[in-house]
Amino acid sequence: MLKRAALFLNVVVLAMLAAAPSQADVLLDQTNIIGIPSVAPPAEYSFTAATAQALTLTLTDLQTPAAFTSLQVAVTLGNALVGSATVDPSTHKATLSIPAASGSYSLDVIGTPNSAQGLGSFGVCVAPATSPSSCVSAYSFSGNIQTPSTTSTTGTSTLNTNFTSTVAGTYTVTLTDDAFPLALQSASAGIFQGSTPIDVGIPAGTPTQVTLAADTNYQLLIAAVANATLQAGLYGIQITDPSGAAVFVRTIPVGTLQAATIVNNTVAQALTLSLTDYGYPAPLNLAEVAVTSGATERAVLAAPGTVANFTAPSGSLDVWQYDVAGAQPGVYGLNLSVYKAGGTGASLYSITQVVNPVSVTATSYAFIATIPSAGTYTLIVNDFEFPDELTPTATVAQNGTVLTQAPSTPATGVQGTVTTFTAVQGSVVVVVNVTPPASGSGIFGVTVETSGASPQIVLDQTQAVGGVFSAQTINLGTSGGYTASLTDLGFPTTFTDLALVVSRGSQVQGKIFAGGTFQFTGVPGSQYVVTIIANPGADNYGLYSAQIASAAPTVTFTSSATSVTAGAAVTLTWSSTNATSCTASGGTGWVGTEATSGTLAVAVSATETLGLTCTGPGGSATQSVTVTATAVSSGSGGGGGSLDWSLLALLGALVIVGPRGLGSRRS
Repeated sequence: MLKRAALFLNVVVLAMLAAAPSQADVLLDQTNIIGIPSVAPPAEYSFTAATAQALTLTLTDLQTPAAFTSLQVAVTLGNALVGSATVDPSTHKATLSIPAASGSYSLDVIGTPNSAQGLGSFGVCVAPATSPSSCVSAYSFSGNIQTPSTTSTTGTSTLNTNFTSTVAGTYTVTLTDDAFPLALQSASAGIFQGSTPIDVGIPAGTPTQVTLAADTNYQLLIAAVANATLQAGLYGIQITDPSGAAVFVRTIPVGTLQAATIVNNTVAQALTLSLTDYGYPAPLNLAEVAVTSGATERAVLAAPGTVANFTAPSGSLDVWQYDVAGAQPGVYGLNLSVYKAGGTGASLYSITQVVNPVSVTATSYAFIATIPSAGTYTLIVNDFEFPDELTPTATVAQNGTVLTQAPSTPATGVQGTVTTFTAVQGSVVVVVNVTPPASGSGIFGVTVETSGASPQIVLDQTQAVGGVFSAQTINLGTSGGYTASLTDLGFPTTFTDLALVVSRGSQVQGKIFAGGTFQFTGVPGSQYVVTIIANPGADNYGLYSAQIASAAPTVTFTSSATSVTAGAAVTLTWSSTNATSCTASGGTGWVGTEATSGTLAVAVSATETLGLTCTGPGGSATQSVTVTATAVSSGSGGGGGSLDWSLLALLGALVIVGPRGLGSRRS
């Protein structure tokens, strides 16, 4: 962007803030779609266009097993919303024009499946605008959207849905009891065409052959009864055609088993699943976890432990959790990660969960800190008072024993409740109890650090209360100045609440509510926590973009005079922010590398435009000043002729400062 400001009296100032993406130190750059927990998770895809080409996107409701109640798509490029479209309920299609541009596109599909089916299928065709039906395979895809299952206090579950056969022949129906958390009392399936039964009483555990016609819609009914004690269970159902291709595949919870957490596994790979009961304040009666894909159980832990090196396909994985506390609350940790021999790979999903007895209604959150050595540590629990105020209280325990906390006086700049505790090397569990605001949401931070004059942070996490949120750690680069931005992209509607907080330890660097930007100066090489809290509007979904990158440099550059006699000197003064180097140009004595701030006297022999460009990780900025040089006037005098006073001044300056430049440099 080029900005011009005229300071008349023969001085022209030019300021250019040149964004340099190739140089920018980008710490966070994301566009996310959020849905409330009770709605179908969005389907997210991406593709990269190497060259600019106008495209046409067609979204089709495949009406399998039934038409969607609503189906929409949004397309973003970078942090900008390119456009959105809604499927027409009569044509079951929607089209969207994508202007010509190169870069990485993100496509987000949201939908409400038919209430009876709870599942819908769609297809996306992205094609050149000149030939909208010629789908580009690398840009096009299809997928399913499934409404999360609801729990039942009766311990029973029924599924009433449809599927469509492909060819005539023998189909295989496989109903599997996953025995999670315990085996089902019973499960059976039936297939019908209208009111005519095709096969009923299909049992669990034994694949059943069924003869079906080609391209025909069939009804699938399943009834399952959970274990009488736990009232919870899980089963898988898969139907394959004569070629072995799946025409229906799902995993279904029974009774009180909560809906799964859906994790995106980008490539087929080996994974590790671990479950830890931290025993605070007491061990849990039950803590179990299972991972499934389609109708296949990939890994299960019926007790705390680890399942290492199990194979998982690419695509969506379902993580099922079941936990029961005893008379006291308990805390467990769950981690699904990429398998790494002799170590721990990248985490796909991780959570530390507080489990309260049925009689306890408090909202509790748990955090795990690794204590490097025995000693005294400081615990800081800080209410960010954003967007709403909270009143968090905390306890800390190690090896199942509650540790004594002593009130401590906060150090300079430290916010929140501060206590100290003594622990040995190992893990400690911090449990924070908080009352959610009556309406809205809030954010608090938990920090554990060593005591002393130069504390080292061993735990730094944030937690949102009353909203959908994400928190991640970023590492600052070499630059100290950064700009954080948050934008509500308004798809399908604006958020009720949307906020971003950047913090380090108990210190809040800045906040954004609803949208906007702020700048902060951080400590290069240090870790900061970015927390985003989002409450979608009436449509239950929302799309936002967030970015944290090196702030663009700024330059202030002035001249002590706007017009001088040719050969006379002017004093140049400059300063900059977010810059690591500056370059001078435009004058005989004003050229080459300069400090990021300073002063310098420069002789002006003719009208000159003197420029200064300062560069940093966030780009570059340039300012210029134009100084007009007026001609030397001639005159006559007795005996010796005229005296050139400007030349005499120049010679005097050279005697004082030497050949480098006129005046003195200070930086």
